[in-house]
Amino acid sequence: MGGDTALAALKAIARNGRVVLIGLASGRPVPLDSMDMLLRNYSAVGVLATPGSPAVEAAVWDRLADLAGKSAISTPVGQVYDFWDVPEMIGRQTVPAAGKSVVRIASE
Repeated sequence: MGGDTALAALKAIARNGRVVLIGLASGRPVPLDSMDMLLRNYSAVGVLATPGSPAVEAAVWDRLADLAGKSAISTPVGQVYDFWDVPEMIGRQTVPAAGKSVVRIASE
């Protein structure tokens, strides 16, 4: 997101939250106020997911799939929520929880 949506999201970010900056689809950078970040204790992380070429990207995904297949990498999962329970999930995240919260968007 970007533009006016990003501005609204920054106003709503919770204490100890995190802003993830991925690209500039709106054409405008997200304005970050360092004093606001300090007072509300939130962080911003930039993610540039451009591996360079399709061949390099394919190699990266192949390597990740290989590592995952060997159980060499894992992500600790805290709780799994159904899509419709996202408001409840957000309400519960007042302090950092153990593991990552996962949202299930499709049933098996």
